[in-house]
Amino acid sequence: MKNIIKFSAFLLLLLMPSCEKWIDVKPSDRVSEQILFESREGFLKALNGVYTGLADRSIYGRTTIGPIEIMAQYFKGNGNFNGAYAQYSYMANDVIKKTFSDYWSKSYYLIVNCNIIIDECDEKNPILPGIWYGLVKGEALALRAFLHLDLLRLYGPIYSLDKDKACIPYVTNTNQEVTPLLKAEQVMENILADLTEAMKLLKDSDPIFENGVANSSSLYGDNSLRYRQYRMNYYAVKGLLARASLWSGNKTAACQYASEIINEVQVAGSEVFPFATVAMATDGTNPNRVFSPEVMFAVYDQAIGTEIFGQLFLPLLPTNDFLTFPFQNNNTLYTGRISELYTDNSDIRYRAWWGVYTTTTGINYNYFRKYEAVASNNTSAQFRTMIPLIRLSEMYLIAAECTASLTEAEQLVNTLREKRACSTRLPFTTETERMTNITAEFRREFLGEGQMFYFYKRQATDVLPDAQQYAPGRTINMNLQQYVVPLPDNEINYRTD
Repeated sequence: MKNIIKFSAFLLLLLMPSCEKWIDVKPSDRVSEQILFESREGFLKALNGVYTGLADRSIYGRTTIGPIEIMAQYFKGNGNFNGAYAQYSYMANDVIKKTFSDYWSKSYYLIVNCNIIIDECDEKNPILPGIWYGLVKGEALALRAFLHLDLLRLYGPIYSLDKDKACIPYVTNTNQEVTPLLKAEQVMENILADLTEAMKLLKDSDPIFENGVANSSSLYGDNSLRYRQYRMNYYAVKGLLARASLWSGNKTAACQYASEIINEVQVAGSEVFPFATVAMATDGTNPNRVFSPEVMFAVYDQAIGTEIFGQLFLPLLPTNDFLTFPFQNNNTLYTGRISELYTDNSDIRYRAWWGVYTTTTGINYNYFRKYEAVASNNTSAQFRTMIPLIRLSEMYLIAAECTASLTEAEQLVNTLREKRACSTRLPFTTETERMTNITAEFRREFLGEGQMFYFYKRQATDVLPDAQQYAPGRTINMNLQQYVVPLPDNEINYRTD
């Protein structure tokens, strides 16, 4: 039974189409699990299948960018579907319930496949000599932890208030045994353990130390050690440790990990993840709106323009489907809630991410452009295929929140603002001012990346901006229970615990 399950899971992953040279998957519907893991190439195909699965529309290929961003009160949610997300009506109708059921199912499906790779790494270690064992197992462990962390952040309790509550399983098996629901604290212990082991393995095997991110195809046709921004590289794993540590309330560890990353990757003249420049972000022909050089880990998706921008943010969409900030007809771009968010109109996040679309009847629509397809024929541009999941700027904000020094916090946040071309500096004279500024900067920085809802949840924020109102300053009261998405019906019905 175990082998049948394992074969079925991998067969589905292997049948996914290849998206780019670095995903060198040539599947056969006759491949068996035994054949798959008889070579290094087989292990890499299996791992690539997990990476490809991250772009599924039910998880990072749309749900985190659409519904979860509506839940963060970024975008106006219209109609029966988007409006339900904005009101946290998780059981409102079958479409809403399916969103969170699919997210759960797809995430655990990928986790089981990570588990198979991890098991096979240990069973067939000789097939992975040199750096390959550490690289494959390290990435698989990190992916397992990454997926569990987001499941905990979405379906789990507010950690600081209720970490003893049973919430989700931490799945490490590859069979059909039901894994019990664990307390949030137990889930976090597993996440941190997997990430710690992954970081140790990758420290001795990740080619990023020698070759950098290597975002180009090899002259010899083997890209297994390249395109490290699309892989769980060493720095991405350490970044996840910073994120997870902060979620668990361990600010000392979070500050340490985030600060180490900044010091390691921002060495002047040899930056591993350099900040995007103003010219790059606002280029008139080929704008890099995802600021790709500074992305530490991303999902690869060739259809961002059609399947994300085209399905969520295109101004020509029906009103109920088009996600934007509330607007008034014939307004200019820098008004209302956009000017409330981006208080400095020189900010490249405002300049690169927002545009005005004017209809033939003269109606203006503000629209979000981060994932808009670029008209240029530069098809090799990295940002065309990148959905950011971990970026360098988060490390600056984590370190700023966790450092004991307000002076250091001020320096970190204002360094980030300088990189975003902001002309004003933010003061940090009190703890209240620190968190007010960090919250505002986090809102400005991660628009469209599925992180802000979790920021509010971690802070147990009970007053949020009102995404449904045009006028600045409007807020809504947040019931803290609304931060917890209920487990899917099919999961509850399957369980006895």
